[in-house]
This record gives sequence, structure tokens and C-alpha cells, in this order.
Amino acid sequence: MACGPAVTDSARIAAESPAERLRGLMRGTVLADVPLDRYSSFRIGGPATLLATPLDRDDLKVTLAFARAEGLPVHILGGGSNMLIRDGGLRGIAIHLNRFQHLERRGETVEAGAGVRVSRLLAFCCRQGLAGLEILSGVPGTVGGAVWGNAGAWGGSVADALAWVDLVTSAGEERRVSRGAVPFRYRASGLPTGSVVVQAAFGLSADAAGVIRRRISGYLVRRNASQPVEFRSAGSIFKNPPGDFAGRLVEQAGLKGTRIGNAMISAKHANYIVNLGGARAADVLALAALARERVRSVTGVDLELEIRVVGEE
Repeated sequence: MACGPAVTDSARIAAESPAERLRGLMRGTVLADVPLDRYSSFRIGGPATLLATPLDRDDLKVTLAFARAEGLPVHILGGGSNMLIRDGGLRGIAIHLNRFQHLERRGETVEAGAGVRVSRLLAFCCRQGLAGLEILSGVPGTVGGAVWGNAGAWGGSVADALAWVDLVTSAGEERRVSRGAVPFRYRASGLPTGSVVVQAAFGLSADAAGVIRRRISGYLVRRNASQPVEFRSAGSIFKNPPGDFAGRLVEQAGLKGTRIGNAMISAKHANYIVNLGGARAADVLALAALARERVRSVTGVDLELEIRVVGEE
């Protein structure tokens, strides 16, 4: 019986799609051409070439090694907050860290995986009677993103409580970095470009659970009264300039309630752009550009974006 030419393993692998090849290497999930709006707090975003969800650090290293070998850009999603994904989506590999859910108390230190929601971390600390992170009440997103962006509110930030952070570098090496070695600044950690936060530890202090709960409730009441929590957003659009507030400047420029497409500068807090339903990234960026131009014209202040803008137009 006639047979065709044998197919070698290398030929078979070469014929596979990138998604198939990565699935053969890692234990987590790999999806192709996935719309990212559902992974964004804005509910905005085009598709990712690949969306990988590693199970653990070893799986993450495999994913990063594959990206290096294939020449693919890497984007860390975390909780998808403080980020605007352009309408053209992300070329390369988007990595979702929601499987990194380790959460443990060690004395007065709490260790938390990068994928742990900030709200879950706070609830855990409250049950354990450990205080020091209450200023993060209502902050969206995950521990990894909060550390990377030095999230904060009410005059405090992650930097105030961090003890150490575990990273996987772009080269696939694990590193533990102590708080003193992290060059924190306003809304930025200064951690090495390309590294991925996989776990962090926070040094806290003992307090009564009821007292902690009341502080959390107080911050949430203040946040809900002043911020448009009823709409999808990415949090504050602009960084506060020294000695002032970005929201006050945008309001002074007369832009509260201004709308482009289905995106609007919030009528409640002018440093928020909200998705009224079906907004495009292009609408958000057009509003942000308008706000920067108008504020510069009226006040002379040049506002700097706080959200990260990623992806293709």
C-alpha cells in the first residue's frame, strides 16, 4: 500500500498555530483572538492575539520563554483596572494572573498572590485583625497591579505597608525585592521593566476587627459619595499635579459631563471618564486629549495620564 511522506515532529510543530504550540508547553489555558473588554474594568478593548492564564510561577516562566522565542510582546492584565486597551486589541500575549490566589498570614505580615483582588485582601486582613491597608478600600483591581502602580488614596499608598515583592523577570528569573529596594514614587513602583509581580507581603499591625471594619466602611462611603462607582471606568484618568487635583482642574475647564460617543467625563468627579455602554477606546482618548488641551489652555497645567494605554489603534 502506498504511503505519503512521513511527517516529522518538527514539521508538525511548525504547522501548529502559536496557540497550539503554547498549549503544548504550559498547564494553564491558552485562548486565541479573545476580546479583552470582559477583562477590563472599563469594559473596553479589542482582541488579544493570545490570552494565557498560567497556573503558577513555573507556568508563567514557560509563557514568558515562549514569548521571547516567538518575538511576541507581553501584556500583564491582572484585574484590568487602571488600563485602557485600544480598539485594535493587543498584539502578542496577554497574561492573566487570576490563578495567583495565595493568601496567608505570617505573624503580622500578610502574603498575597498577584491575582488576589484588593477587596479580598482587605476582607482577609479585617478578619485577621490586621490594620494598615484600609486606605485601599474601594480601589479596584488586584494585588499585582496595586503594587506595580503604587495604588493609593486619601494620602496613603501601597508603599506605606509593603514588606517585599516577588518578581519573575522578563528573563524568567525569580527575585524577591525588599521594600527598601523598590524606588516607589507617586502612582509608580519603578520595578524593572518587563518583570511580573507574582506575590507581595505587607507588614501590618494588630487592631480590633470592628475598628478596621469601621475604617473600611468610612473610606467606602467617602469613595461612593464622590466617585462615579455606578459606571464602568478605569479609575482616575490623570495624575494629580503637585499641590492640586486633576479633577478640580478639569472641572475648572468646564468639561464635567462632556461626552464623545458613549464615553463621558463624569458629572460627579471630573477626573473620571466613564463608559455609558458601548464606548470605544477612541472615544475615551478623544475626551482625555480634549481635557488636557482645555486644562493647559485655561490653567497652564499639563496633565499626565495615570491610566496605561496599551494596544493597537
